[in-house]
Amino acid sequence: MNAYQITGLIGIILALLVVFFVQKKTKLTRSHLVYLCICAAAGIFVGGHVLFFIVGLPDFIKNEVPNIHTGAQLIDSLYYASSGMVFYGGLLCALLFMWIYIKVRHLPGRLYLNNMVIAFPLFHFMGRIGCAFTGCCYGIEYHGFCAIQYTQSHVTPGINDHIVDFTRFPVQPMEAALELIIFIVLLVLLLKKDDKFAVTPTYLLSYSVVRFFDEFLRGDELRGFWGPLSTSQWISIAIFVITIIYLIVKRSQSKKLEASVS
Repeated sequence: MNAYQITGLIGIILALLVVFFVQKKTKLTRSHLVYLCICAAAGIFVGGHVLFFIVGLPDFIKNEVPNIHTGAQLIDSLYYASSGMVFYGGLLCALLFMWIYIKVRHLPGRLYLNNMVIAFPLFHFMGRIGCAFTGCCYGIEYHGFCAIQYTQSHVTPGINDHIVDFTRFPVQPMEAALELIIFIVLLVLLLKKDDKFAVTPTYLLSYSVVRFFDEFLRGDELRGFWGPLSTSQWISIAIFVITIIYLIVKRSQSKKLEASVS
């Protein structure tokens, strides 16, 4: 196992421990959380690979399609084009799969989502540490404090050979630290705050802001760009705006309900 796989495995274990630690406090049904963990894992796997393929689709059409002449070549090319993962794809698909399960089983959605969502930044924290060790999602050229110098052991020929050319900004450790802070804040909100429904929106808002700005510090091109912004930045904007609209609508509905009761 490489460093990324090891940190990913540790992240999964920590995430599961947190989910079931919080379950003891929230008193939610353990079996439902087990199924939601399965939904989340499936969503992360499917969504992460699908979005990676979509992001790289223009390059796939330009560079790979002209060289495909047999079914075996097509399968190999599709496998390579979807071999990576994009976190946002995994996150959104995991939320979708969990929400479908919640709706089918008629569960109190926000309570169960909160119990699950709190583990996402902790899992992602370990994932970003793995990125730092393996050289993916690397930063821009940088020669200051905590600069990272990659070696040939981190290079994938033809993909990121240039990461050894100069030192890089430590964007992965920085994001890992911010993920850990988000996790601590969510844990406090869930265990101490009366309004349990604030957890999921807080996560979506905080991470979308973090991801939007740390994309400016990344030097890898594989994440794709649409105009002046990366794919993840456009997704961050969409998540932030949709979450704000959701909160405004819920607040308006709550005020109307209070007014009708009074």
